[in-house]
Order: sequence, then structure tokens, then C-alpha cells
Amino acid sequence: MTILLSLIAVPILFLALMLLTKRRSGSLATISTFISLVIVVYLLIFSIINKSASINESYSYISSLGIGFDLSLNSISLVLLLMSSIILFVTALSGNIKKEMERTASILLVLFQIGATGLFLSGNLFLFFIFWDIGVIAPFFMINILGSANRRNASYKFIIYEIFASALLLFGIILIYIFAPGHSLSIAGLSSSLSQMPMYVQQLTFILLFLAFMINMPIFPLHSWLPDAHTEASTQGSMVLSGILTKFGGFGMLIIFTSFTIAHNYSFYIAVLSVVSAFYAALLIMRQHDIKRIVAYTTIIEMSIIMFAITAMNTLGLYGALFAMLAHGLVVALMFLAAGSIEHAFSERSIDVLKGIAADAKLTSYVFLVGILAITGVPLTTGFIADVAMFLGAIGAYGAYAVIPLFSLVLLGGFMYYVVNKSIFSTKERTQSSAFIGSSQKIGYAILLASIFIFGIIPSIILNIINI
Repeated sequence: MTILLSLIAVPILFLALMLLTKRRSGSLATISTFISLVIVVYLLIFSIINKSASINESYSYISSLGIGFDLSLNSISLVLLLMSSIILFVTALSGNIKKEMERTASILLVLFQIGATGLFLSGNLFLFFIFWDIGVIAPFFMINILGSANRRNASYKFIIYEIFASALLLFGIILIYIFAPGHSLSIAGLSSSLSQMPMYVQQLTFILLFLAFMINMPIFPLHSWLPDAHTEASTQGSMVLSGILTKFGGFGMLIIFTSFTIAHNYSFYIAVLSVVSAFYAALLIMRQHDIKRIVAYTTIIEMSIIMFAITAMNTLGLYGALFAMLAHGLVVALMFLAAGSIEHAFSERSIDVLKGIAADAKLTSYVFLVGILAITGVPLTTGFIADVAMFLGAIGAYGAYAVIPLFSLVLLGGFMYYVVNKSIFSTKERTQSSAFIGSSQKIGYAILLASIFIFGIIPSIILNIINI
């Protein structure tokens, strides 16, 4: 079995084992994600040594329609695979803090692993769509079954948005299949295929795909599913929703902005929309009291800035956007893990009730603080390198106007400083903890923190293999 196929086969095998046995589901999920992480780290080392990340595998599938089971690894997919593999392993190991419905949670996590891995390895748009939908199904049940009090409404809202996104994506793919020479759905050959299509088809296809990916990132005004979904999802669900699922949209945006030559015609307007989205979320976050909802809104801000960098359509902007997706995925997973641990320890998520929690949960409190520093781009973290590259790229495209989105990060940093002083390090009042943080959560903290600082201090590990 070849290496890319094995990345998909491993979780499928473990999913089958979990469905056949009712025991050790949590351990099987952890092993499945660990094996995938080992394979991806091997691919990263291989790519660093060879200064290139390019592997293609093709298997016969629906030959009558010219569709193969095409898997492709390049620098973009390798970075996103690395990010998702780290997050999935930590989620399997540490995310189910209360050990509730462990078998169901583990099955859904490995199902999501199949979707995420398959999507980032997809060599054609047919597989991209299939794995996109698999990746959406698992989070829906993570919210609907494993979530908190208002999980039903949140899950239905989530799936309505996702069905709409899938429909737009499917229509766009059908148009490409109809008009592409030889009905090619190859992602690598997408740019060549598009150049031979009528202009109106290119424009319509770009709009359809852009809207689909916009929902998943998400960008204002198609963002409202995210705060509800993250707030009501289990800790595991929140970690993969914000850490990985939002990157489905980011990955798609990188594909269309590097494939559609007409993207230049829309880039300025999308950049303006991205800035509006970032500031809108930065203002809304100041009205939030639920600690998970606060972290959810940071995702909208970060993904809006990533979208802004992608619209620059230059090397630094695209490099920065990809690195920012890696950085954001790791940091937001860390923050949701810490938020879940806070809820477990204090049976509360409201910053109005939580007071001086650092006294009883010192490690989790400082981990959450590091997450805040990383997400606002403090040096030595992955967020700093990402922000520098993104804004340098944006300045190259938009001049001095490119610094405007920085002020949304200033607003974010100011509010998060308020949260820290009000609820975490307050000395006036103290909320008593009712439970302890387990060793698996501490290991999860360590893995995510190590990743954030290693890629922040030695960004060349990633930047040397990026080739957009």
C-alpha cells in the first residue's frame, strides 16, 4: 500500500474496529490519530530533505466518467495535514475531558479524521466534494449528540449552512466537469482547464466556489453558524470545528485564488469584505460572556484576516495565509482545550461568574494566556510569523491600507486582556474548583504548546517547503 493511500486506510481500518467492538474506543482513536501523525511527520522530514513536497498516487475508480481515486500531496496540503494530524491526536488523547459517551465520540472523531485527511489529499474535485461532506457529517453529530443544552438548534443551524455550502460547491464542480476539456476535474490542472472555458462560466464557477468556501471559513455575513456551533459542541467538537473544519474553506480559497485568473477582478472587493468581517467580529466579541463563545469569535477574526491576505495574490500573502492557518489551528485548539478544562474544573463558562481561577487551575490559566498571546501575534509564536508574512504581502498589494485589519487584532488583544484580568487573574474574588485536570489534558497542552513555539521559533521548517 502506498503512503498517501495508507493515510486514508488507517482511520478507515480503526473506524471498522471501533464499530465491531464496544471496548477501548478511546484508545483506538488515539492510536489511529497517532499513526497518521507519525506518517505525516515522516512526509515532512522527507520533504525537508528533498526541499520539495510532491507525491501523486492514482487508482482506477469510475473510469466511464473519467474519474479516478487521485491523491496528491503538495506543500499546501502537507502543511494542513500536519496541522490537522497534531490537532486530531491531541483531541483524541485529551479532548474528551469528562469521558462522556466515549465510544460515540471516538467514532465521530475518526470519521472526521477520514474526511479531513481525504480532503487535504484530494487530487480531483470529485474526491474533494466527497471528503468535504464526510468532514461535515461528523461535526454535526458532535454538536447534536455530544453538545450542551442548546445543541439541537445549533446543530440544525450548522447543517443548514453546510448543506447550502455543499450545494454551491457541487454546482461549481458540475460546471467545471461540463465545460473542462476532457471533463477533467484535476485540481492540479484546474488553471489550465479554466483558461479554455467561456468567461461567463469562469465567473459563475468562481462565485459558486467562493461562496461555498466563504461559509466554511466563515466570513461575514455567512458566519453566524460558527459561534452557536462552537459554544454548544463538545470540547472535541470545538477543537476540530475551529481548528480544522474552518481550514476546509481556507484550503479551497487557496485553490481558487491560485487557479482562477479572474480572481484579480474580485480581489479588492473581497479584501474589503474581509476587513469588514474582521472588525464586525472584533466588535461582537466584546459583548460575549461565554468563554467558548469568545474563543469562537477569535476564529472569525483570524479567518477574515487570512482571507484578506489571500486576496493579495502575491507570494508573501499566500505564504502568510497558509502559515496562519497552521498557526490558528494549533492555537485555537489549545484555547478550546483550556476552555473545556475550565468548564470541567469550575462547572462554569461565564466570565461574569469565573473569578480568580488561576488560584485553583494555574496551569490551565497560563495555557489560556499563552493562547491569547499567540493568537494576537506575540513574537516566538506561530502567530507572529504568520502576521508578518500576511501583512507584508497585503502591503505589497494594497499599500498603507493593508494595516487597517491590524486594528481588529488590537481590539481583540484589548478585550482578551480584559477577560484575563476579570476572570483568570482577579485577586478580589475566587471561584472554587470542583474537579482536577487530568494528565492527558496536560500532555495535550504540552504537544500544542511545543508545536506553537517550535514552528514560531524555527519557521523555516514550514517555509522552506512551501511552494505556492
